[in-house]
Amino acid sequence: MKRLRILAGICCLSLVAFSQRTMTLPEMFATADSLNATVRAADFAAEAAQAGVDEAKSAYLPSIKASANVSWIGLGYSFDRNFKNAANEQLPNFGNNLALEASQVVFAGGAIRNGVKAAELGSELAVVQARSHRNEVRYLIVGTSLEITKLQNQLQAVQSNIDLTQKVLDQMRSRYQAGTVLQSDISRYELMLKNLEFGKIDLTGAIDIMSSKLSDALGLPAGESVVPQMELDLPPREVACDTGNSPAVSSASLAADLSEAQVRIARAERLPSLALFAGDSFNGPDVTTFIAGKMAGNGLLDKNFNFATVGIGVTYQLDNLYKSGRKIRRTEAASQQAQAQLEAARQGVGLALIAAQTEYRNSFEHLDISKQALELAVTFYEQVSARYDGGLATITDLLDASSSKLESEIAAINARIDVLAAYYKLLYICATI
Repeated sequence: MKRLRILAGICCLSLVAFSQRTMTLPEMFATADSLNATVRAADFAAEAAQAGVDEAKSAYLPSIKASANVSWIGLGYSFDRNFKNAANEQLPNFGNNLALEASQVVFAGGAIRNGVKAAELGSELAVVQARSHRNEVRYLIVGTSLEITKLQNQLQAVQSNIDLTQKVLDQMRSRYQAGTVLQSDISRYELMLKNLEFGKIDLTGAIDIMSSKLSDALGLPAGESVVPQMELDLPPREVACDTGNSPAVSSASLAADLSEAQVRIARAERLPSLALFAGDSFNGPDVTTFIAGKMAGNGLLDKNFNFATVGIGVTYQLDNLYKSGRKIRRTEAASQQAQAQLEAARQGVGLALIAAQTEYRNSFEHLDISKQALELAVTFYEQVSARYDGGLATITDLLDASSSKLESEIAAINARIDVLAAYYKLLYICATI
């Protein structure tokens, strides 16, 4: 049993190791593009919109109708005009009909052309929306990965301070045996150690939560997790950004164009449509002709008849004269709304870009200050530690110096990652992640 437990434990460890893997940022992007449900749904929507373009273009093609049927003819009666002298008419019992008709619209007031244009704009809009969803998912992946990296670095800093605190405690206990350190000093440092251990537990839990969030963003199945491998090299201080690539602006622009196309389609309904047609019909017998021949004494015309037609037809929906005006006014109002939304989108993206650029510049200033603060904290801790070893400083001074050093280390780590977070936020607004 003991051996089985050991083997089971080894298997569990192997499964945990297998379910966790390290991935770079490009690898995570590629994984999300193929597995993330939001991205996949947006891609399918773009494919459906493209199929809609092909469907709209089919309106340019001729319409062809064919029909074939056979029938039984019977129960023929004839009456005088005053409904007297009813007589049973012997009619041929078998009837047949074959018909073929083709038509081609040559003018529809621009409805077909604008319908195709609207479908093409809808397809472009679906592509932009798919790019927007992909951009949002990638920004979520970047933000989550940076947060995990930040937490991991904080955990490493806390662990270093735990090791340092444990080392100081060992020295204190040795000095306590020599009678040069009070038990209260040891207790205060032990309390500090426990607080660091509590902080380590909290950081570990936060990392697990963010890892689950990252796995969900990547579209990974349950039980699989990723350790992000982030490059923490600092980006350039100046980043060029063109808001014309923003999905919000592109979507609003395409929506405005689509609204204009809807206006043209509504106006086209007031115009007639013109079509060429041709057909051929083969049927028999013609019951009316059959009876007429019988009554005229010309014999029973139980024959098949074939005739061809060709011509031009004009169709006009008269009720559009008083119905289409409401639709036109509605589409024109929607077009004006879309233009206003386009302007609002441009202003919103412009303001977001200004805020992001300001935040990006400030992040470098915060980084410079945090580096200087860390250097001062390390120097201060070394000085206080040396003074404490020489009996010139109290345990309170050492605790304060140690806490300041830990806070400065974490602040320096966070400041560096905040620069990257601000950088990727700029890329997100410019849709270049």
